[in-house]
Amino acid sequence: MKKNSIAKPDKVVDVTGEICPIPLIETRKALNTSKSGEIIEIIGTHNESKKEIPMAVESSGNRLLKQFEEEGIWHIIIKKTSTKHDKTRAQGTRKR
Repeated sequence: MKKNSIAKPDKVVDVTGEICPIPLIETRKALNTSKSGEIIEIIGTHNESKKEIPMAVESSGNRLLKQFEEEGIWHIIIKKTSTKHDKTRAQGTRKR
């Protein structure tokens, strides 16, 4: 990641060379297994995924922190936010 980045990521998902739907699936897996506040960096090369992932991140209630490209490799930095889909919150609100 660049020196002027926001924060060191808690997880890095490298989908370089993968095409749809793999980058989006791997991004969702990383978000689903992350805790609120964790930073995830997705690294890839597939042009369509570079467009799809930010839209999916924002529609899921998570936060897109930064997106940049260097020499044909893009980086998408995401912050997992607490949402109604957050597993830890859902477990605490289940009816017994």
